[in-house]
Amino acid sequence: MAPFDECSVLLPSATLEDFPVGGPDSDARSLLAGWTILWHPRLLAQTEQMPTWYRADTPPNPDGPRVIVVPDPSLKQIPADFRRKCDANPECTWVTGADRAEMLVALGLDPADPRCAALPSAALPSAARSLGVEDFYAAGYLSLQIQIMTRRLRYTSNLDELHLQNRIVAAAKAFLDRDAVATAEALHDVFDALSEERDHYFSSDPHLVDLTLLTPGVLKSATDAGWLDRFQASATQDDDGDGVLGTPRNVLLDGTVAAELCAAKDASPHHEPFDRFRQLLALDTVGWAGGGWAGGGWAGRGVAGDPSCLDAMTMASARHLFESGTVLASAAVGQAPSVYARLSGMTPVDLVPALAALGYRGVIPIDFTAGTGFGDESKVIVSGGHKEVEALTAKPIDAASDSAFLALGAHLGESIDSGEVATALLVHWPDRVCDSFRDLCRAATWSVALGRFWTLERYFSDGERPYHQGTLDAISKHAASEIAQQLIDPKSDTSLSALADAFCRTVRTEARRTLRAIATLANPKLLADEQPDDEHPESASEQPDAYGRADDRKLIARVVGVEPSTDDTIAKDALCFNAQGVATRRHTKLHGGRPANEKFVYAATAAGGGGCDVTFDVPAMGLTRLSATHPVKKQGLLKRLTGGEKGIAEHAVLKNEFMAVTLDETGGSLSGVFSASRGNRLSMRLVAAADLAGGKDGGTMVCKRMEVTQSSLALGEITASGELQDNAGNAMAEFSIHYRLRRGSRLLEVEGTLHPKTNIPIESETAFWKNYFAVRTAVAGEAAILRPLVRDKVHSASAKKFIAPLGVLIDEAEKQTLVAGHGLPLHRKVADRFLDTVIGIPTGADAIPFRVTFAFDCPSPVAVARSCIAPAEVFAIDPKTPNRGSVTGETSQAWLVHVSSGDVLVTEMKTTRRSDGKLAARMQVVQTRPKTSKVKLQFCAAAQAAFIADPSGIDRSLEELPQDVSCEDGVVTFSLGNHQAIDLVVVFDI
Repeated sequence: MAPFDECSVLLPSATLEDFPVGGPDSDARSLLAGWTILWHPRLLAQTEQMPTWYRADTPPNPDGPRVIVVPDPSLKQIPADFRRKCDANPECTWVTGADRAEMLVALGLDPADPRCAALPSAALPSAARSLGVEDFYAAGYLSLQIQIMTRRLRYTSNLDELHLQNRIVAAAKAFLDRDAVATAEALHDVFDALSEERDHYFSSDPHLVDLTLLTPGVLKSATDAGWLDRFQASATQDDDGDGVLGTPRNVLLDGTVAAELCAAKDASPHHEPFDRFRQLLALDTVGWAGGGWAGGGWAGRGVAGDPSCLDAMTMASARHLFESGTVLASAAVGQAPSVYARLSGMTPVDLVPALAALGYRGVIPIDFTAGTGFGDESKVIVSGGHKEVEALTAKPIDAASDSAFLALGAHLGESIDSGEVATALLVHWPDRVCDSFRDLCRAATWSVALGRFWTLERYFSDGERPYHQGTLDAISKHAASEIAQQLIDPKSDTSLSALADAFCRTVRTEARRTLRAIATLANPKLLADEQPDDEHPESASEQPDAYGRADDRKLIARVVGVEPSTDDTIAKDALCFNAQGVATRRHTKLHGGRPANEKFVYAATAAGGGGCDVTFDVPAMGLTRLSATHPVKKQGLLKRLTGGEKGIAEHAVLKNEFMAVTLDETGGSLSGVFSASRGNRLSMRLVAAADLAGGKDGGTMVCKRMEVTQSSLALGEITASGELQDNAGNAMAEFSIHYRLRRGSRLLEVEGTLHPKTNIPIESETAFWKNYFAVRTAVAGEAAILRPLVRDKVHSASAKKFIAPLGVLIDEAEKQTLVAGHGLPLHRKVADRFLDTVIGIPTGADAIPFRVTFAFDCPSPVAVARSCIAPAEVFAIDPKTPNRGSVTGETSQAWLVHVSSGDVLVTEMKTTRRSDGKLAARMQVVQTRPKTSKVKLQFCAAAQAAFIADPSGIDRSLEELPQDVSCEDGVVTFSLGNHQAIDLVVVFDI
């Protein structure tokens, strides 16, 4: 290679302050390669000076021996005749190329070329490190970043360029002379000079976090390709004696990967690479984050429709998922994770306390699949429920893309300048990194000018502490898209009905647990008779199996000293227990009379066959007992002569004490719900999305038949059937809808079935939202606010599409309407006045069942929505007991657990004995509204002590309990913040 007088690169910018940022990755790769290639030691030694740069539109005269590098983005800016001038000079070397490898070939420095094998550019071993050409590239990249940072942040350069030039040239000559000691000393001086330049502006060092993403398939293919060797070699530690800085690495161990590692432990033959991978995770130079679950719902039952989206779960289910994911990660690695992260999915703010309780020091709340979850700052404190966790919220940098490294130094400098904990989160798949990332890693072994690499554990334990508060979303803006993609996936057997059924099973299971816990609290002798939750697991149907229902009834009946009746006929005595946190109005039929005139007996009227229709109230988390001890009042003579009292249902009209419901006879839809003081509340009809219906109006309901199927003083039902037609009059589906209204109720029940007449393959999410069937609710006011009920809380939603399996609260100034979808997860806001509750898609389903309940002005919407799914069950009892003989029936009522605030929900309650013999009740207490409340809990037994659960569980010592929960005179008092949920333990000396 002939000597050169100058090596220069033409940049597509007027100054370094205008150095390109972003753009196509191919342009960035060529641009950074063009800068760093000129720092090759042979070029530095020959020119005895650092490379220089010129504007591409005003290049230098190409006279004399020189190298001119023209990156791809500069080609279109150079003068038209400049290339001709360069070609006319035989001593001018024109260099261009897509990357560093192509430019090396153009310079005649390709290490793979046999003609270059004799050139002294191979790696040079030294006592502390292996020196190579890569160290010079790293110095060039660092020099560029420091200069860009200095100019972009408007600082004055203090860099001693002459000293820097002398030392980099000395290093290059020493390298070519194969003098390792002199090369290392000179390179140390080069990197020190660049570090001192940065230290003039910032004294704190940026944080660099390298994070490798994994899936089971990626991990297996990577280990088979020898990635573990390369990964271990790259994860180095500090060598203070020789001045070598470490470059620790991190991996994200998602739930599916953790499950694969656990399965490999017991597999035959044994998978040795996975064993070695686990060993690498135990190294001090390798960090990891995990805690995500393997999917299939928290219960792990694998039932079709079990949710994997946090927004489609109850609060207790989501908390159990976090717990199971932590257990899974611990089993896979052999140690508990200290940093929580998932490959996909959000981390809601209301679950921060659950992470803190599980011992996580930090969280990465980023959805790497969707590219969401990052914030404006890199490291912040996120708070939820009076708990705090540090979060890494830096926008991920694709370590395989050179464009992200164009102005990395300036980005980190701006973060420091604004008072942030400057962090570069460098994310990539195994072995999928760019040359600029390698340059950064190489530079980080010499200097902290661009930052120091950290393991995630040390980043959160020893790294710079944040003092800014950050925010996490409460509900996901992308959850609806995730569910839609799951529904159209040809490999998935999930349907909206299956998702709804799975959610309803969960709510019913939680209600049954609470029922059992309260029963054993009221009568601790029943604790030995209680069946564990998995003794009689629920079937895949909506209702628990016969064994489970019989056990529940027996427990509740024994609370009041009776037994469930074995007679299937209409009973004279009945018992109703309400496990939900809101009082409810129920209906039953008694034989032989009516109950006593108690305040909680709303009405009792004669029914056919000698029966009596009774409408009564049941307190929240309490019971009502009814006994037919009084004769049924007969109608007066005038009413008998005039035909008697009218039932609730008439032709196309349902009426009770609180509302009048009118149905459209031509369409079979709900045309209006009227109340005396509030006018028309809403209307409802079935619709199809735009492409399916042939227009945005949703098609037309055509009623073929409407009839009153039941009408009494206690219940009215009207059934409408017909077709849902598109705009051209073609039938898209057949429908059958039952409208029910009960005496004294503020709930309107709608239950139906849709039979699609078309079969349209849906292959994309966009197509899904244009081809669905839905129940469309319309309200009069255009200022109505839709508040989805997610994880047992009332939220606000800015997205048009969202998940809300409990339903949606339509908030209109002085009135509120709850649309409870009985587990149907998908909802969509259409225009200003319409809410679509998606019930299915036309992909070959024979029938699409759906249920929607409209609740008007209910004070506790979450509890009401849960009670629609798991209502208080009424069953016949036998007042005769073996030891008491015949007992006169009674009508009575009692609460067993009382909550002072209607916005506070108690779920997941369980009772058991502590090691000291005392009875303990553990429960989840949820603030369903975004406000702070002082809560008082009272129980049917006097509480002795209460505390928020910690790792010791229910057996925590009762001495010197924290003051956040008090217990005086049997009343438990504590405060709940916005949407806070706590795991509360109450101890009883019984």
